[in-house]
Amino acid sequence: MSKIHVVMGSTGEYSDRSEWPVRAFASEEKAKELVASADRAAKELAVTTQGMDWKKASELLKQNKLDPDVMIDYTGTTYYYMTVELEA
Repeated sequence: MSKIHVVMGSTGEYSDRSEWPVRAFASEEKAKELVASADRAAKELAVTTQGMDWKKASELLKQNKLDPDVMIDYTGTTYYYMTVELEA
């Protein structure tokens, strides 16, 4: 059996927590690279969108090429990856 590495995004806390899959890789190194890049981009987006109205901020977030489904709230956004077995 082979393994894949699924990069996940996360924001919020407790019952308001959201998680979403971003991308899957055969290479663990590529998953680690995306986690680092997406974390940096999310921090920059959080600063850029702070104080913007919801509509403008939403449009800007959709332009994120690393994670077009990114969500950001007051807790910030973090990324991680998990390794799972891939069955044929």
